[in-house]
Amino acid sequence: MELSAIQLVTHMLASFPSVRCHIVHLTAASALPHIRNAKATGMNLTVETCFHYLTFLAADVPSGHPEFKCCPPIRDEANRELLWAALADGTIDCVVSDHSPCVASLKNVDGGDFMKAWGGISGLGLGLSAIWTGAKKRGYGIQDVVRWTCENTATHARLDSRKGKIEVGYDADMIIWDPDKEVQITREELHFKNKLSPFEGVTLLGQVQQTFVRGVLAWSHEKQFQKPLGQLL
Repeated sequence: MELSAIQLVTHMLASFPSVRCHIVHLTAASALPHIRNAKATGMNLTVETCFHYLTFLAADVPSGHPEFKCCPPIRDEANRELLWAALADGTIDCVVSDHSPCVASLKNVDGGDFMKAWGGISGLGLGLSAIWTGAKKRGYGIQDVVRWTCENTATHARLDSRKGKIEVGYDADMIIWDPDKEVQITREELHFKNKLSPFEGVTLLGQVQQTFVRGVLAWSHEKQFQKPLGQLL
């Protein structure tokens, strides 16, 4: 189904080449050859995948745990490695959270029924550690992570004149972090309202110590959240 949808998108894009198209939360590695061919013809096409698709495996999803339910679904190890390779060669442009929270009752935690559960994974705030854990294991550097999560996302959103880099004239959005610190994710590490995530209990590498928005401290591990600093872009 995922491959068929992407084939339809690229077929339409061939007829309307001036239209920008973006494939969200790609997980089917079977679509990668088709995407490569489409990009090779010059189609105005960008692609994203998500932190959870680069982290979890279908075989490791426990029975009766719908907190792992998402759409498209988590797939097998061979598929996951092909996604990593596609990131490395530029077929996939960026990695995003696709953060999709809900209250526990909608996730049907007590019943454990995947078919009735809300489809979506909560992981906001854990993405850097999740992707760094997998990237370092595979020999990629922090410069690769920055390209996938900062530079390319800023370019896609047409904010690359002020976001995505640490340079004079850019917004000073940055973090202080410890790339070597191992952290087992607990509910206390989930900084969103509905604390239900498949990342709970997982050990990740790297921990953010401070977050700055336009040069002003917005969050720290010691003081937690400061006053809201967001602005409409």
